[in-house]
Amino acid sequence: MSLGKVSCIHTSGLVRFWQMPTMAGTRIPRALFFAIILAAFAQCVHDFPLLPDRLASHFGASGMPNGWMTKTQFYFTYALVLLPALFIEFWLHRKVSKTPGGKLNLPNKDYWLAPERRTETFAYFENFLAWYGCAFLLVVVFAMGLAMRANFDNPPQLPMVPIVSILSGFVVFNVVAVIAMLRRFSLPL
Repeated sequence: MSLGKVSCIHTSGLVRFWQMPTMAGTRIPRALFFAIILAAFAQCVHDFPLLPDRLASHFGASGMPNGWMTKTQFYFTYALVLLPALFIEFWLHRKVSKTPGGKLNLPNKDYWLAPERRTETFAYFENFLAWYGCAFLLVVVFAMGLAMRANFDNPPQLPMVPIVSILSGFVVFNVVAVIAMLRRFSLPL
């Protein structure tokens, strides 16, 4: 991963030197993204013949099922819920980079979208969205995996501690990501 230096940013009395990954900075998250996809595919191939024909597919707050699907419908839905992660990982950064500066909601956008910083700014978004796509995909694959595993029990029951933990972790990830982005796009002093 190649890094380009960025001007120092003053935050809370400390001067921090940020380094921005260039376009090659997406290699690791993209490899991780494909590894997660391969793990999900392997789980699906392994579990498909073992699952009942009718699956619990939606669960209430207690973990008890309140919605059912055929096995084929479940796997089709699984493939469908992966699409937003693919969108985030591979397309969203292109859409953002082609959006006119006036339509972007970015702190200090006149500074960060100036011609001398524009490429660096969009490289940041590409890298950020590559990691965000991985996090989102991990949540989806983990949740769908738990739903499949719940169907091995009779009656099916979704384990609540793991699902609440992964969703809570994703909320924390989002809060940290927003704070990091706000700090990243504050004006250097």
